Amino acid sequence: MKTKMSRKLFVVLLTVLVFASNASAENLKMLSAFAPNFIFNIGATNNFIKNLEANSKGSLKISSFGPDVVPTFEQFQPVQTGIFDLSFTHATYHAGTIGVGVGMDATTTDPVMRREKGLFAALDKEYNKLGVKLVSLPPVAPYHFITRDPLNGSKPSLKGLKMRSNPSLQNTILALGGSPVTMAGGEVYTSLQKGVLDGAAWTLVGVKDFKWHEVAGYMVRPTFGSISMMITMNLKKYNSLTPEQRNWIDEAGKQTELDSQAFFNKLIEEEFAFLKSKGMKETNMHADDTKMVEKYWNDGLWAMAKATSGVAGQEFQDLALKTGMTK
Repeated sequence: MKTKMSRKLFVVLLTVLVFASNASAENLKMLSAFAPNFIFNIGATNNFIKNLEANSKGSLKISSFGPDVVPTFEQFQPVQTGIFDLSFTHATYHAGTIGVGVGMDATTTDPVMRREKGLFAALDKEYNKLGVKLVSLPPVAPYHFITRDPLNGSKPSLKGLKMRSNPSLQNTILALGGSPVTMAGGEVYTSLQKGVLDGAAWTLVGVKDFKWHEVAGYMVRPTFGSISMMITMNLKKYNSLTPEQRNWIDEAGKQTELDSQAFFNKLIEEEFAFLKSKGMKETNMHADDTKMVEKYWNDGLWAMAKATSGVAGQEFQDLALKTGMTK
């Protein structure tokens, strides 16, 4: 009798404890600029969620919402005003509001050095002025061009070619003689197939997923630049948390940067091997463009950073130059 009662009591107590644990867990709402199955989410967002739950032993959880809830280019304000707690995005998507973040992609892709040299803190300070906390800058991959046909070896290397672009790539494509065409990744396959585009700029991961190797035969070398995604948080929400909770978030952000870099470096190797196995070949820029392409990329980004953020953009570039983190 006593044994049965003890067992019942144990079950009741266990149920109460589980309920109390779930009740005390805080669920943060996170917007993502990408669909759940997109590789950037898989390599960065998923790691952040995992790292935060591990750090907090499950007391901080995240529910993720994609661009079907709030469009990609409209996600800054909902986090800024606190409708959502966090976002996973890229600086170009809100460059019209604050452009300084774009400049980080013109710096050396080393998460540890970015923090040690003060770049992360400087950028965080600017975002704080708009009510947003910078949590993490997970590196993804360098860029490259793919083309339907091999380059002809002339200078500028992309002369006369219509190339899929985005705002951060326009300066590079123009400097190489190409015509930038702003276009979503999902529209590129058909445009390459029909000859509407001659090529496309994309990171070293993603061509496989879009199956562009079926309609484009060449990978242009060298690669150039690199992009990092951005995890931000509503500053008021961040400040409302306990010091321990804020530390869990900060440490999850740091670890996610390292996890993301390792994840995408491995993926780059795998994708390059896959594209070669499908018959894609390498074609090279003119030697002069090979020397200058990194500068074209950097110059374009710094111009964007200063276009909206003005003095803050210039100060951020000055810091990057002073610390040897940009060219």
